[in-house]
Amino acid sequence: MSDFLNDHLLCLQKKIMKSDHIFLFLDYDGTLVFFKEKPTDVTTPENVKNIIRQLIKNQKMTVIIVTGRPLQEIRKLLNIRGLSFIALHGLSIKAPNEPQYSWEQANQVRSLVKAIKNDMQEKLKDYEQAYLENKELTLALHYRLLPTKKARLLREAFITTVRTLDKKKMLETMNGAKVLEARPKGWNKGKAVELYMIRHEKRKNILPIYIGDDITDEDAFRGLKKKGITIHVVNTSKRKTAARYWVNNPDEVFSFLQFLHQKLY
Repeated sequence: MSDFLNDHLLCLQKKIMKSDHIFLFLDYDGTLVFFKEKPTDVTTPENVKNIIRQLIKNQKMTVIIVTGRPLQEIRKLLNIRGLSFIALHGLSIKAPNEPQYSWEQANQVRSLVKAIKNDMQEKLKDYEQAYLENKELTLALHYRLLPTKKARLLREAFITTVRTLDKKKMLETMNGAKVLEARPKGWNKGKAVELYMIRHEKRKNILPIYIGDDITDEDAFRGLKKKGITIHVVNTSKRKTAARYWVNNPDEVFSFLQFLHQKLY
């Protein structure tokens, strides 16, 4: 059972102050920024950029953006020196002054993702308000503007297409906020976060903090459950979560980031 974050700030403050170093993992869409009708309509507010810059300046803090967006795309939205990225639900990892890490097995699905996209393009002609987002290693079906019945039919068509073309069962379909995404099996945000921490933790008393809204964030919530602070951003969701705490929306995430900054200075 999750608790409202603001009811436990005093307890969390003690954990934060006692830690030697904090890894702050932040989802992007629905966490740092509010959803838009299309992902391409999203921009990062200046106040969000500024608080991230302030947090990065603290030597006790490492900030990592964890997102389903491609690496190149999220870096344009958050072009901030010193920021680390875990993109494509963990398939790509980039830390400052380090070579990019890519999960090697994912490259095997490039042609399959393209084939699914080509097959779905024909079906989308009857759903003008829906569209596909090809991220090369994953394929996302966005249906935010569709009425419920049409959305259900299109989701079923997408799942059927994936199952039909994916003969070797290399992909899995994952639900998001009015999006259905086909992605490589065997890797997720939780595993990517674990890998990032193994590669970068140099101190004994590490405190990971993970904030996210998506179902894809649940793997990280479960992985960090006994190690750190996990926070689910509810938005309009009514689902259960493995996160220890919850907040309502990106505005409350921003307030918590301000709280972090104040306690670390």
